Amino acid sequence: MLLELHSHTSKHSSCSTIDPITIVKQTVLKGLQGIIITEHNYLWSDEELNELRKKAEISENFLILSAQEVQTDMGHILIYGADKSITDKISLSSLREQYPDAAVIWAHPFRNGFIPEKGKLFNPLLDAIEIFSSNQTHKENYLGLKLWHEYKFTATSGSDTHDNERIAILPSQFDHPVNNINDVVTELRAGRVRPFFKEIPRSGSHLIVTEVTFGTKGEDEERNRIIIKKISNTAKWEKEKLSVDINKAIYEKGFNSTSKYRVPQIIDISPKENLVIEEGQRGKNLFEVLLNTKSDAGLEYFKLTAKWLARLHNAKLKLTTKEDSAKREMKRFESYKNVFISTNSPFKKKALEAIEFVKIGENALFAGPDAGFVQCHGDFHPKNIIIGFDKTHDPSTLFVSVIDFNNSIVMPPEFDVGYFLAQFKAQFDNYPKIQEKYKDSTFLKAYQEESSAALKSGFKAQVELFKLRAQLSIASFYIKVGKGESFEMDELISKIKTT
Repeated sequence: MLLELHSHTSKHSSCSTIDPITIVKQTVLKGLQGIIITEHNYLWSDEELNELRKKAEISENFLILSAQEVQTDMGHILIYGADKSITDKISLSSLREQYPDAAVIWAHPFRNGFIPEKGKLFNPLLDAIEIFSSNQTHKENYLGLKLWHEYKFTATSGSDTHDNERIAILPSQFDHPVNNINDVVTELRAGRVRPFFKEIPRSGSHLIVTEVTFGTKGEDEERNRIIIKKISNTAKWEKEKLSVDINKAIYEKGFNSTSKYRVPQIIDISPKENLVIEEGQRGKNLFEVLLNTKSDAGLEYFKLTAKWLARLHNAKLKLTTKEDSAKREMKRFESYKNVFISTNSPFKKKALEAIEFVKIGENALFAGPDAGFVQCHGDFHPKNIIIGFDKTHDPSTLFVSVIDFNNSIVMPPEFDVGYFLAQFKAQFDNYPKIQEKYKDSTFLKAYQEESSAALKSGFKAQVELFKLRAQLSIASFYIKVGKGESFEMDELISKIKTT
């Protein structure tokens, strides 16, 4: 059972701008089963609650209850089950003494960067800790989550509603149904409640990534999501910090939530913990979307992807150097050679010729002027591209966002274009209808339309060079995962051309 445990209305809390009827109706639309109004130092009477239910025209099945938020020597406390308004500041011990049968929750204790000691979190006068709150930052909510996992105290979440933006966004989940305030008190004191959220951990090499989704969908599916990255390796951390700097620079160039073209916002970075918290992107990657889209909408997403890339290149950012790029590329070529040679791949001869061809072509570019180089994504492919809508079923809120700048590199713009086209064909190798529908020419035309400068005469030739570079990368990957003599490998090598 989902309940909103922390909300304020304009009727009895001067800090709130939202009227009681609106808050109740919107909470119903969010899919909750009840709301507990927690005004500052004021307890709604049963008569007031009944009148509110009638005015809001809400079913009897929806629970409307009242508690209150009070100021104590420990900070703000939510108290459920007191029989009258508590109008003055009171010590926590006195509060417990006067209302021994009530349930008490410490409200937004991580606010303003405060880190409660373990002893305070297990204070016997408290029944639960509010770990998620709209009155805390994403970083502070993450800290609450982290300490909850570590210490395993009873936890809740609360929207701390004061306006339309914060209605029922952070409810709590009760293990058993409740019908009145006494039931609520019983469940809180027994610890049969927890924050309502989804947590998906993913592990990789020296990296733990956790996606946390807070609260309920409601009708608009607008839920807060954060991505938490914890890096254990020092070298990987340095690479991640650079990725964060590049992400921030792109975000500041207008790729934010007000635009159709986006990157995730970096919420926080902690060198002390080797931790990065970034905004989660609401949507699915382009690979998934195109597989499940039968209409022409897929072509719009495909073209938007090309336009996003053109806009990145239009920004003409340079946060790394051409010299670094040259070193990285030569190191990669050696790695590709070693993979084909050490495994005695049947495609070794053709692959080594291709590696040498691309190496010569890139070295010629590195020896030339810097003017044609820009910050590229470096790993631009369908699974790093997010297609989403700010509001479900509203086409006008469509956006494209791009993630993962760990391989970002200063190169000619054609690098990203060629890389994408090669990766697109490889990822959709078993879907000929997809490849037939989404053509290179469509992507290139959309890219050109959005590009701020006329494409140079050698543009297509350089795109082909970098397509070959990407094909070598894909082939090397196939060998590493045991597909060195697979049908996919044979298909890929057959497409490699050095003339």
